[in-house]
Amino acid sequence: MNAKKFFLFAAMAFTAGVTTVKAQNADDIMKKHIEAMGGVDNWNKIKSLKLTGSMSANGMDIAMSQTTVNKKAMRMDISAMGQNGYTILTTTEGWVYMPFFPGGDKVTPIPAEELKGEQAQLNISANLFMDKSDYSKMNYAGMDTINSIPCYKLKVTSIDGTEQTVYVDASTYYVVRKEMTVKIQDQEQEVAFNFSNFQKQPEGVVYPMTQGTPQGDVTFKSIEINKPVDESLFKPAQQTPTESKK
Repeated sequence: MNAKKFFLFAAMAFTAGVTTVKAQNADDIMKKHIEAMGGVDNWNKIKSLKLTGSMSANGMDIAMSQTTVNKKAMRMDISAMGQNGYTILTTTEGWVYMPFFPGGDKVTPIPAEELKGEQAQLNISANLFMDKSDYSKMNYAGMDTINSIPCYKLKVTSIDGTEQTVYVDASTYYVVRKEMTVKIQDQEQEVAFNFSNFQKQPEGVVYPMTQGTPQGDVTFKSIEINKPVDESLFKPAQQTPTESKK
């Protein structure tokens, strides 16, 4: 997220892990992952999701919240250095207002070519690899270790051609890391996202409440599922929650 967007086991244990993996394939791993995350039926019941927490970056704790109406609209509010900013995405438009960044003190439409790539965020479960129809190719690529966690390594290609490397915890079947190449200011960069602190919600779904991003770690303190959302929230003239209290 920026102004425009926001080791090892002992030999015997490792050998046992490899033996188990040989019986695996990408479909088996993803099926178990989807079950571990609460199952497709429970995720399909989620129409809206609000996450509230903070991001630790450059020695600062930045308050943030993200509200998503599934496959329709998303708004992320950020409070930093005494100022409030936001990013809004819909199926047709998007805007950024980040006054704490140079040149970000005006509401700016997101260019069409960037908007298309960002709109994947409108799908609440997209980043959690819950819908196999989102991917054109998925191959098992061996075993690896992430933060001392033995993981199944998958090479995944989305329908839009985006390639990612996904690491699935061999014990819990949670996705603990994904790696991909993104274009930032016309330059391709390798980025990684880590997921941890998985918590099961009353609605039966499991969500990673801590997410490591290239800009810093995001920790969500609360999650609200299927609460009413005022559509005016997704209009660029809408004040941020902090501003509206002044």
